[in-house]
Amino acid sequence: MEVSQGSVAVLRVRGAAASAVATFEGREYPLLPKPDGFWGIIGVAADSALGAYPVAIVLRDASGQSVAELAATLVVVDAAYPVEQVYLQPEQSALLDPALAEQEAATRAAVFAAFTPERLWSGPFLFPVAGSISSSYGIGRSYNDGPVTSFHHGADFPVDEETPVAAANSGRVAFAGELPIRGVSVIIDHGAGVFSGYHHLSRVAVQQGQAVAAGDLIGYSGASGLATGPHLHWEIIVRGVEVDPVLWTYSEIGP
Repeated sequence: MEVSQGSVAVLRVRGAAASAVATFEGREYPLLPKPDGFWGIIGVAADSALGAYPVAIVLRDASGQSVAELAATLVVVDAAYPVEQVYLQPEQSALLDPALAEQEAATRAAVFAAFTPERLWSGPFLFPVAGSISSSYGIGRSYNDGPVTSFHHGADFPVDEETPVAAANSGRVAFAGELPIRGVSVIIDHGAGVFSGYHHLSRVAVQQGQAVAAGDLIGYSGASGLATGPHLHWEIIVRGVEVDPVLWTYSEIGP
């Protein structure tokens, strides 16, 4: 199966068992049951190396013992992402401190470690705000004429400050607070290892644990964190891997 950098692969497995898990690039993806077996979503990062990768699948009985071991292959192909220059003011450059990045990564990892064993979303995802995208997912980022140090993990919408931001699909709020780099943020758990993130907000309108439906107000846009101006940074994350959120608006992703 071929999959582009920044995309996802929907894995479908036939077989009778109590549970199943797939492993891709050292990361485990618990699979969800369906009438004839199991299914799950695997995320491929924007900077994943090109080539063929093995996917190991283990089916287990109720005691946790393996009853079948299967194998598949994912071939990651080039998405040909461009590079853009980002210029920061001196006070903003302090936010490039690796210690802040590590702190934020640890907070996010704790959120994404949770796994809700059901799909809470339905249908294609909605754009959280109206308007065009100013910076797309996957673009290489060079700060102040330096080397490319990261890839853009989401889609940016250049909206005015205090623009209402809506939940892209149904789920439960997993995080509502402030991050050092992404600023004031809301992260929604959509189940099955899928999360959406809404960042650089001015303020939030939900609290952790709150159930939301597609289109519900969750916050207001701003320029908090590492931002050169008011905008919304929108992400979709699969088991801790940021993938292209726009792909989720085209059609429903599921079993």
